[in-house]
Order: sequence, then structure tokens, then C-alpha cells
Amino acid sequence: MTLAKDRTILVVEDDPQVRAVVMRFLRSTCSRVFEADCCCRAQEILTTSSIDIVLVDLHLEDGSGFDIVDRLARTPGGPSVIVMTADLQIDNAILALQRGVVDFLLKPFALEALESAIERALISRPERSCEPPTPQTLEALDVWRRTYAPGLLGEHPLLMRVFHTLQRVCDTDCSVLITGESGTGKELVARALHAASGRADGPFVTVNCAAIPENLLESELFGHTRGAFTGAVAPRVGRFAAADGGTLFLDEVGELPLSQQAKLLRAVQEREIIPVGESRGRKVDVRLLAATHRDLEAMVEEGTFREDLFYRIQVVPVELPTLRERRDDVARLIERFIEQTNTRRKRSVTSVSEQAMAALVSYDWPGNVRQLENVVERMVLLRSQGEISVEDLPLRIAERSLPTLAKAATVLPDDGIDLRDAVEQFENGLILQALERTGWNKNRAAAVLRMNRTTLVEKLKKKNLLEDSTAA
Repeated sequence: MTLAKDRTILVVEDDPQVRAVVMRFLRSTCSRVFEADCCCRAQEILTTSSIDIVLVDLHLEDGSGFDIVDRLARTPGGPSVIVMTADLQIDNAILALQRGVVDFLLKPFALEALESAIERALISRPERSCEPPTPQTLEALDVWRRTYAPGLLGEHPLLMRVFHTLQRVCDTDCSVLITGESGTGKELVARALHAASGRADGPFVTVNCAAIPENLLESELFGHTRGAFTGAVAPRVGRFAAADGGTLFLDEVGELPLSQQAKLLRAVQEREIIPVGESRGRKVDVRLLAATHRDLEAMVEEGTFREDLFYRIQVVPVELPTLRERRDDVARLIERFIEQTNTRRKRSVTSVSEQAMAALVSYDWPGNVRQLENVVERMVLLRSQGEISVEDLPLRIAERSLPTLAKAATVLPDDGIDLRDAVEQFENGLILQALERTGWNKNRAAAVLRMNRTTLVEKLKKKNLLEDSTAA
């Protein structure tokens, strides 16, 4: 864990065994680590020491971890906060995230999960130091987004800052570079900028730079005349000319080959294009928006992306947060996607169980909102009606509920239990642990469980989990 090498971390945990394990792990990776077993001692350390990250349990002997969370939330530029708790109440998770907590770890958690949470906290720290929008600004932003960006769902402050930037630049003609991981909604942002601009009545033209072969890219962008090259049997209007009077959106602009970057630079600078096969330029009136999931600054340093083009297309940078950076939006998004899928697919799913929701919220979602929407649609289609449970989750997401399943198998609730469901959950938990332990290899997992591979595969099919299990 290189990010935390010169950082200071405070661990607030009243369980001495848990605290000892966490402290031993952190001391091997961090230069300074403090510990406290109560709110009072934690407040003393926070007053006298400079802390970068606070790991805090919600239930302490002399109070609630939320007291510490609330104090730090009122401290500008204060430390990042990660909550640790054995309490599976989803309301607590959402409440913590709404109060500015960057991550929520369910005990018992793997040290790898703790390491990832610390790295995310360090990466996201500069973002949270930004001045938050005022209530009046938020009200205006809500009107703006409902008008121009209804598909961009969520209420997290990081997302609201994106809307704040979009609102300020939408009525200009400046170039905007939209960055973010796949599935974060970059094209939705581009469409919102176009819809809110004075060019809304003009065309919105999209070019996926990664999907066009290099030898055809110039023709696609700038057009060509008849006979300009082999196969050019008719003249073609390029995407720049098609977007005249409107907006041109270059998606995956980081995939542009160097050979085409100089020609794009000229078109952006001079607002003029030269179709293939012609010698004279043609003026175009186009606003350029670009998007990429790649680090263009690093590509500039490597020499794979032109520096002058980078600064031309990044007049205004807009960085979209990942879904794991705004976990408190996950539950809201799930509810919306269930409602949409019910309507579109004529299903009647009503809710998500507490265990399933906890697993969904704690998952990192590498494919972001697009992946979440696809997973929810699949679960609704398979469940059809009633409540989505842990058994309906994809395999790699369902593993998040393993500690809960283990407890459910050994503790009899006061109001009784459905034995068949309990046995099913216990079996699922063991299967998930076996697959995780063997690197998702079904042959080895079957051996660990002392069953035939065919039997294991049939169980996965019956539980609708097979298609997400990609190992051999």
C-alpha cells in the first residue's frame, strides 16, 4: 500500500482484538498510526495531531462513532473517514455516507478491503476539500438537471459539483473534456451540455474514435470526394460538416492515433476542415466536446497524445465520480432501476432484502452506473415479482454477504426462522467461500466441497449464478 506510506491514520475501535489486527497491518505500511478505544481519547488525538484518515467503529463504549464523523464533517480540509462496524443496518451505511464518510466496511472484513478503502480515501481527498454548493445553488441545480440531464441520477456532493460546472459552461462554445471510468455517464453529460446550450436546435453528432479503423478516420471526420481513394464511389459528408451549427462529441478521444491528431487540432483551431480529395478548406461552426476514460496528461508525457491538442480540447475539464465514490447513491439508483425495469418488462419486483442491499452497496462496481443498471435489470427479470434476495445476486456480489450468511446459519432469531431458506443460505455461503478460496475454479471448488463438479455446476445453474462464474 504505497499511497499511505507517509500518511497518518487514527484507528478508533473498542474491541482490542480487532484494533490489534488493524494496527499491526497499518504499522507495516504507514509511518504514523494512532489508536483510541473511545470517543474521548479519539477527540484528544484529533485536537493535538494532524490526521489524514480516521477508521472509526460506530458503536463505542462512551458514545457513537457518528459523533466523530459529524465533528470531522464540520472541519474544512479535515481527514477522510472510513467506518468499521458489524451492524448490517443499511440505514446506518447510507447515513454514514451521506455525512461524508468515504467508505463503509462490514466486520469481519479482509485486510485487502481495508487497504483498498484507504487508497480510495487518499485519492478522493482533494475532491472533498472543494467548496460545496450552497442550498440556493443546489435548488437551481436540481431544476437544471431535471430539465437537461434527467438520466444523470444521484444526489452525492461530487455529482452535484459536476452539475454546478455544467450549468456554468453550458451556454458557452468552449471545448469540454469529460473524463471518468466506463459507465459513469460521459455521453449523458455531453448530451446535457448540448441540450442546455444555444445550439440545442442544431445537430448532436457522436463519433466513437475507438470504433473507426485508422485508415477511415480522416474520411469519417472530414468527409471525402468521389474517387478520393479506392472504394470512394460517392462523396461523403464528414462528421464535422454534419455537426455544423451544433455539437460534435468525440467519444474515446484518447484512442485517436497520432497521425490524425494534427488534423483534428487544425480543425479545432481554425474551425475549418479539408475533405479527403480536396485542397481547399471549408468553414464549420461546431462546438467540440470530448470524452475519455484514459489519462491524457500521462499520454502527453509518454508522447502518445499531442500536448497542444490536449489543451485545446480541455478548456473546461469535467471529471465524473465513480459509483464507489458515491455509494450513498446506490440504493436510490437501485430503486429507480427496479421501477424502470418493472414498467418496461412488465414485472412486479417490490423491494430488495437488507442483506442483498448491503452487498450491493458495498460492491465496488467497476462498470459503474451502467453495470449497476444491467445487474438490476437481470435480477428483476429473473425474480419477476416480490423481493430480491441474496440468492438473486450475481456470484461475485453475493460474496459480500458471507459474514451475514454464516451468522444466520448459527443464530436462531427470537421470532423463529424458515429452515429451508436458512439451509439454502448456508449452502450458498459455503459454495461462495469455496469458489473464492480456489480463485473461482469450479473443479477445485468442487473438490474442496467434496462433491462432483457436475453437481456444483447444476447447483449454480439452479441458483441462477452460473453465467457470472467465469472460471473453469
